[in-house]
Amino acid sequence: MKRLALLTAAATCTAVAAYAATEALNPGAATVIEIEVAPHELAQCRETLQQVGSMAAVSDDGTPLLFQSSEDLPQVRCVATTV
Repeated sequence: MKRLALLTAAATCTAVAAYAATEALNPGAATVIEIEVAPHELAQCRETLQQVGSMAAVSDDGTPLLFQSSEDLPQVRCVATTV
């Protein structure tokens, strides 16, 4: 019984260490979101992003977020595409 408990603890510690190493080495998701628009809509897209960027950050239920900075949020930019 002690052997089972020891093996369970070792397996748990190994899994936690592997997860921590993966999180530390992984650069994370992309921090830039690109919105592809037609060339004639590029100015309107940039204007809309500027308006949205000046608004306060809120959660899904409308309460203000605690950090109140855009550092933790991904960057968004408009890109003209030719299809």
